[in-house]
Amino acid sequence: MIKKVLALMFVLSSVFLCGCDNSKRIDKAVIIECIIVDKSDYKFIYISDEEKSETVKIEEESLEKALKTLKTEHKPEIVLSKLELIAFAENVDSEKYYSALQYIKNNYAVSPSVYTAVCSNDILKLLDEPKTLEKCTEQIMILEKKDTDISSTLLKMNNNLNKSKKSLLYLPHISKNNGVTGEKVEIMIKK
Repeated sequence: MIKKVLALMFVLSSVFLCGCDNSKRIDKAVIIECIIVDKSDYKFIYISDEEKSETVKIEEESLEKALKTLKTEHKPEIVLSKLELIAFAENVDSEKYYSALQYIKNNYAVSPSVYTAVCSNDILKLLDEPKTLEKCTEQIMILEKKDTDISSTLLKMNNNLNKSKKSLLYLPHISKNNGVTGEKVEIMIKK
């Protein structure tokens, strides 16, 4: 009888001690690979449950608000640790560069080697294809090797932004001219 009571107490205590109500579940998370910053909206390319790329477009005035909307409307957990590219559209105002990068840096765990680039409309339309994303990052690496002024990674951009009150950034510009090609573009950031 004592063995049965002890066994029952052990079973009940294990149920209460092994709960995981507060855990972060991967099946309830949005694992973002690419963020596209456009003039009036933000697009998030993420890995879906079927391990293929899905795209969500959210119209908001800032990345902070867009991520909050994504969190409330789609999935409760947002993961940026697998982020590969932050792509800015050609028509984006310079304030969006600074605010988007600072918000990501201050609020999420991301790799400091996340690539950043200005992309043409042709490239932006194709970024949900893994081959395009791979070609873009290849072009960014090639450009950075050729030109040391280019600030292609989040770490390098933030270092450049923190140097003075006004910063001139040289970002890679990726376009589609018989393949994926890149060049340097100047952006003046006012903080």
